[in-house]
Amino acid sequence: MYGKMSKNQDAASYYREVADYYNQDADDFEQRYQENPVLKRLRTEFRTVTEQYLFKNALEVGSGPGFDVTWFGSRYPDRSFHALDISPEMIALSKKNVQRFKLKNVHHAVGSVEDIPVVYPGRRFDMIYIYFGALNTVYDLKKAAHCLKQISAPQATLVLTVVNRYYLTEIPLWLAKGKFRKAFERVLGTWHGYSDIVKIPSRCLSARDIKKAFGTEFDRLERQGFCIFYPAWYRAHLLQRLKKKAEILWKADLAINRTPFWNMGEYSLYVFRSR
Repeated sequence: MYGKMSKNQDAASYYREVADYYNQDADDFEQRYQENPVLKRLRTEFRTVTEQYLFKNALEVGSGPGFDVTWFGSRYPDRSFHALDISPEMIALSKKNVQRFKLKNVHHAVGSVEDIPVVYPGRRFDMIYIYFGALNTVYDLKKAAHCLKQISAPQATLVLTVVNRYYLTEIPLWLAKGKFRKAFERVLGTWHGYSDIVKIPSRCLSARDIKKAFGTEFDRLERQGFCIFYPAWYRAHLLQRLKKKAEILWKADLAINRTPFWNMGEYSLYVFRSR
Protein backbone atom coordinates (compact mmCIF):
# COMPACT_ATOMS: atom_id res chain seq x y z
CA MET A 1 0.00 0.00 0.00
CA TYR A 2 2.80 2.38 0.83
CA GLY A 3 4.78 1.54 -2.29
CA LYS A 4 2.08 2.10 -4.88
CA MET A 5 -1.29 3.76 -5.12
CA SER A 6 -4.51 1.84 -5.63
CA LYS A 7 -4.92 0.13 -8.99
CA ASN A 8 -8.37 1.74 -9.18
CA GLN A 9 -6.65 4.94 -10.30
CA ASP A 10 -4.07 5.13 -13.07
CA ALA A 11 -0.96 7.28 -12.85
CA ALA A 12 -2.22 9.95 -15.26
CA SER A 13 -5.45 10.68 -13.37
CA TYR A 14 -3.58 10.46 -10.08
CA TYR A 15 -1.06 13.13 -11.11
CA ARG A 16 -3.85 15.33 -12.47
CA GLU A 17 -5.35 15.38 -8.98
CA VAL A 18 -1.99 16.25 -7.44
CA ALA A 19 -1.44 19.02 -9.99
CA ASP A 20 -4.93 20.46 -9.41
CA TYR A 21 -4.29 20.55 -5.67
CA TYR A 22 -1.05 22.51 -6.00
CA ASN A 23 -2.43 24.76 -8.73
CA GLN A 24 -5.06 25.90 -6.22
CA ASP A 25 -2.48 26.07 -3.43
CA ALA A 26 -0.24 28.40 -5.44
CA ASP A 27 -2.30 31.55 -4.82
CA ASP A 28 -0.95 32.39 -1.37
CA PHE A 29 1.75 29.72 -1.01
CA GLU A 30 4.63 32.20 -0.91
CA GLN A 31 2.96 34.44 1.66
CA ARG A 32 2.20 31.52 3.98
CA TYR A 33 5.79 30.39 3.76
CA GLN A 34 7.20 33.82 4.58
CA GLU A 35 5.03 33.97 7.69
CA ASN A 36 6.13 30.54 8.99
CA PRO A 37 9.40 30.43 11.00
CA VAL A 38 9.39 26.63 11.28
CA LEU A 39 9.27 26.17 7.51
CA LYS A 40 12.13 28.64 7.11
CA ARG A 41 14.26 26.86 9.69
CA LEU A 42 13.65 23.44 8.15
CA ARG A 43 14.46 24.70 4.67
CA THR A 44 17.71 26.20 5.95
CA GLU A 45 18.65 22.86 7.50
CA PHE A 46 17.84 20.98 4.29
CA ARG A 47 19.97 23.39 2.26
CA THR A 48 22.86 23.09 4.71
CA VAL A 49 22.92 19.32 4.29
CA THR A 50 22.77 19.66 0.50
CA GLU A 51 25.68 22.10 0.43
CA GLN A 52 27.94 19.57 2.12
CA TYR A 53 28.17 17.60 -1.13
CA LEU A 54 29.96 18.61 -4.31
CA PHE A 55 27.86 18.95 -7.45
CA LYS A 56 27.69 20.88 -10.71
CA ASN A 57 24.33 19.89 -12.23
CA ALA A 58 21.37 19.72 -9.86
CA LEU A 59 17.71 18.73 -10.19
CA GLU A 60 14.98 19.71 -7.75
CA VAL A 61 11.82 17.60 -7.82
CA GLY A 62 8.76 19.34 -6.43
CA SER A 63 10.30 22.79 -6.76
CA GLY A 64 7.12 24.71 -5.91
CA PRO A 65 7.46 28.49 -6.42
CA GLY A 66 11.23 28.19 -6.72
CA PHE A 67 12.46 29.10 -3.25
CA ASP A 68 15.39 26.72 -3.49
CA VAL A 69 16.40 26.83 -7.16
CA THR A 70 16.42 30.62 -6.89
CA TRP A 71 18.49 30.53 -3.71
CA PHE A 72 20.95 27.94 -5.04
CA GLY A 73 21.09 29.55 -8.47
CA SER A 74 21.99 32.91 -6.95
CA ARG A 75 24.52 31.41 -4.57
CA TYR A 76 26.24 29.24 -7.18
CA PRO A 77 26.15 31.04 -10.54
CA ASP A 78 28.70 28.62 -12.01
CA ARG A 79 26.43 25.61 -11.43
CA SER A 80 23.33 24.45 -13.30
CA PHE A 81 19.93 23.96 -11.64
CA HIS A 82 16.83 22.32 -13.06
CA ALA A 83 13.38 22.62 -11.48
CA LEU A 84 10.55 20.13 -11.91
CA ASP A 85 7.03 20.39 -10.53
CA ILE A 86 3.74 18.71 -11.35
CA SER A 87 1.91 22.05 -11.05
CA PRO A 88 2.05 24.52 -13.97
CA GLU A 89 1.04 27.32 -11.59
CA MET A 90 3.96 26.58 -9.27
CA ILE A 91 6.39 26.54 -12.18
CA ALA A 92 4.98 29.88 -13.37
CA LEU A 93 5.73 31.37 -9.93
CA SER A 94 9.22 29.88 -9.98
CA LYS A 95 9.96 31.39 -13.39
CA LYS A 96 8.92 34.82 -12.12
CA ASN A 97 11.23 34.50 -9.12
CA VAL A 98 14.13 33.38 -11.30
CA GLN A 99 13.54 36.22 -13.75
CA ARG A 100 13.45 38.71 -10.90
CA PHE A 101 17.02 37.72 -10.02
CA LYS A 102 18.01 37.54 -13.71
CA LEU A 103 19.38 34.02 -13.30
CA LYS A 104 20.62 32.25 -16.41
CA ASN A 105 21.57 28.96 -14.75
CA VAL A 106 18.06 27.81 -13.72
CA HIS A 107 15.78 25.81 -16.02
CA HIS A 108 12.15 24.76 -15.57
CA ALA A 109 9.86 21.91 -16.61
CA VAL A 110 6.37 20.71 -15.70
CA GLY A 111 5.95 17.02 -14.96
CA SER A 112 6.23 14.11 -12.57
CA VAL A 113 9.34 12.07 -11.71
CA GLU A 114 8.50 9.67 -14.51
CA ASP A 115 8.60 12.56 -17.02
CA ILE A 116 12.19 13.61 -16.30
CA PRO A 117 13.79 11.73 -19.24
CA VAL A 118 11.28 13.44 -21.56
CA VAL A 119 11.41 17.01 -20.23
CA TYR A 120 15.19 16.91 -19.66
CA PRO A 121 16.34 14.50 -22.38
CA GLY A 122 19.90 13.23 -22.10
CA ARG A 123 20.52 15.02 -18.81
CA ARG A 124 22.40 13.35 -15.98
CA PHE A 125 22.39 15.01 -12.57
CA ASP A 126 25.04 14.71 -9.89
CA MET A 127 22.69 16.21 -7.28
CA ILE A 128 18.97 15.52 -6.89
CA TYR A 129 17.19 17.11 -3.97
CA ILE A 130 13.57 16.74 -2.94
CA TYR A 131 12.46 18.86 -0.01
CA PHE A 132 9.32 18.44 2.10
CA GLY A 133 6.58 16.22 0.66
CA ALA A 134 7.09 15.69 -3.07
CA LEU A 135 8.00 12.03 -2.60
CA ASN A 136 4.82 11.54 -0.61
CA THR A 137 2.79 12.26 -3.74
CA VAL A 138 4.51 10.01 -6.29
CA TYR A 139 2.35 7.28 -7.78
CA ASP A 140 4.81 4.42 -7.31
CA LEU A 141 7.72 5.03 -4.93
CA LYS A 142 9.89 2.18 -6.16
CA LYS A 143 9.39 3.21 -9.79
CA ALA A 144 10.22 6.80 -8.82
CA ALA A 145 13.48 5.61 -7.24
CA HIS A 146 14.34 3.69 -10.40
CA CYS A 147 13.62 6.75 -12.55
CA LEU A 148 15.93 8.85 -10.38
CA LYS A 149 18.62 6.21 -10.76
CA GLN A 150 18.32 6.37 -14.55
CA ILE A 151 18.96 10.13 -14.65
CA SER A 152 21.69 10.09 -11.99
CA ALA A 153 25.31 10.69 -12.94
CA PRO A 154 27.88 8.24 -11.53
CA GLN A 155 28.23 8.80 -7.78
CA ALA A 156 25.31 11.24 -7.77
CA THR A 157 23.97 12.43 -4.42
CA LEU A 158 20.29 12.41 -3.47
CA VAL A 159 18.98 14.56 -0.60
CA LEU A 160 15.45 13.41 0.13
CA THR A 161 12.98 14.56 2.76
CA VAL A 162 9.57 13.00 3.42
CA VAL A 163 6.55 13.35 5.66
CA ASN A 164 6.81 10.48 8.13
CA ARG A 165 4.35 7.66 8.54
CA TYR A 166 5.04 7.47 12.26
CA TYR A 167 4.77 10.80 14.05
CA LEU A 168 4.41 9.66 17.63
CA THR A 169 4.22 13.01 19.40
CA GLU A 170 1.26 13.97 17.22
CA ILE A 171 -0.85 10.95 18.21
CA PRO A 172 -1.46 11.93 21.87
CA LEU A 173 -2.25 15.51 20.84
CA TRP A 174 -5.13 14.37 18.62
CA LEU A 175 -6.26 11.78 21.14
CA ALA A 176 -6.49 14.50 23.79
CA LYS A 177 -8.93 16.30 21.49
CA GLY A 178 -10.97 13.14 21.01
CA LYS A 179 -10.06 12.85 17.32
CA PHE A 180 -9.17 9.15 17.17
CA ARG A 181 -9.28 8.79 13.39
CA LYS A 182 -7.06 11.85 12.98
CA ALA A 183 -4.58 10.45 15.51
CA PHE A 184 -3.88 7.29 13.50
CA GLU A 185 -4.55 8.29 9.88
CA ARG A 186 -0.84 8.32 9.00
CA VAL A 187 -0.29 4.84 10.39
CA LEU A 188 -3.45 3.43 8.80
CA GLY A 189 -2.69 4.93 5.41
CA THR A 190 -5.71 7.22 5.32
CA TRP A 191 -3.72 10.48 5.47
CA HIS A 192 -4.41 12.77 2.50
CA GLY A 193 -2.53 15.93 3.31
CA TYR A 194 -2.83 18.51 6.03
CA SER A 195 -6.20 19.95 5.08
CA ASP A 196 -9.46 18.40 6.26
CA ILE A 197 -11.28 20.21 3.45
CA VAL A 198 -9.16 19.62 0.33
CA LYS A 199 -7.65 16.16 -0.02
CA ILE A 200 -4.47 15.38 -1.92
CA PRO A 201 -3.53 11.91 -3.21
CA SER A 202 -0.61 11.03 -0.95
CA ARG A 203 0.67 8.78 1.79
CA CYS A 204 3.16 9.11 4.61
CA LEU A 205 6.39 7.12 4.38
CA SER A 206 8.41 5.17 6.91
CA ALA A 207 12.15 4.51 6.94
CA ARG A 208 11.34 1.00 5.79
CA ASP A 209 9.42 2.33 2.78
CA ILE A 210 12.40 4.48 1.79
CA LYS A 211 14.87 1.64 2.25
CA LYS A 212 12.75 -0.75 0.20
CA ALA A 213 12.41 1.73 -2.68
CA PHE A 214 15.93 3.23 -2.74
CA GLY A 215 18.11 0.63 -1.02
CA THR A 216 18.62 -1.59 -4.05
CA GLU A 217 20.14 1.13 -6.25
CA PHE A 218 21.53 3.66 -3.78
CA ASP A 219 23.67 3.60 -0.64
CA ARG A 220 22.46 5.61 2.34
CA LEU A 221 25.02 8.09 3.67
CA GLU A 222 23.01 10.06 6.23
CA ARG A 223 19.64 10.21 7.92
CA GLN A 224 18.09 12.76 10.26
CA GLY A 225 14.71 13.37 11.84
CA PHE A 226 13.02 16.74 12.26
CA CYS A 227 10.17 18.07 14.40
CA ILE A 228 10.18 15.11 16.77
CA PHE A 229 9.69 17.36 19.78
CA TYR A 230 10.14 20.71 18.06
CA PRO A 231 6.76 21.91 16.65
CA ALA A 232 5.80 20.96 13.11
CA TRP A 233 5.29 23.77 10.60
CA TYR A 234 1.51 23.78 11.07
CA ARG A 235 2.03 24.34 14.79
CA ALA A 236 4.40 27.27 14.32
CA HIS A 237 2.14 29.41 16.50
CA LEU A 238 3.46 27.43 19.49
CA LEU A 239 6.88 29.05 19.13
CA GLN A 240 5.58 32.28 20.66
CA ARG A 241 4.30 30.38 23.68
CA LEU A 242 7.41 28.23 24.04
CA LYS A 243 9.90 31.08 23.55
CA LYS A 244 13.35 29.91 24.76
CA LYS A 245 11.98 26.42 25.47
CA ALA A 246 11.65 25.91 21.72
CA GLU A 247 15.44 25.74 21.44
CA ILE A 248 15.49 23.06 24.10
CA LEU A 249 13.08 21.03 21.98
CA TRP A 250 15.26 21.57 18.89
CA LYS A 251 18.28 20.27 20.82
CA ALA A 252 16.20 17.33 22.04
CA ASP A 253 15.55 16.46 18.40
CA LEU A 254 19.29 16.50 17.72
CA ALA A 255 19.89 14.21 20.68
CA ILE A 256 17.20 11.70 19.78
CA ASN A 257 18.62 11.47 16.27
CA ARG A 258 21.32 9.29 17.83
CA THR A 259 18.71 6.75 18.92
CA PRO A 260 16.38 4.28 17.14
CA PHE A 261 13.59 6.88 17.48
CA TRP A 262 15.23 9.32 15.06
CA ASN A 263 12.43 9.13 12.47
CA MET A 264 9.46 9.53 14.78
CA GLY A 265 8.90 13.19 13.93
CA GLU A 266 7.12 15.12 11.20
CA TYR A 267 9.93 14.86 8.63
CA SER A 268 12.88 12.63 7.91
CA LEU A 269 15.86 13.49 5.71
CA TYR A 270 17.92 10.89 3.84
CA VAL A 271 21.11 11.28 1.86
CA PHE A 272 21.84 8.58 -0.74
CA ARG A 273 24.73 8.00 -3.12
CA SER A 274 24.18 6.35 -6.49
CA ARG A 275 26.02 3.06 -6.87
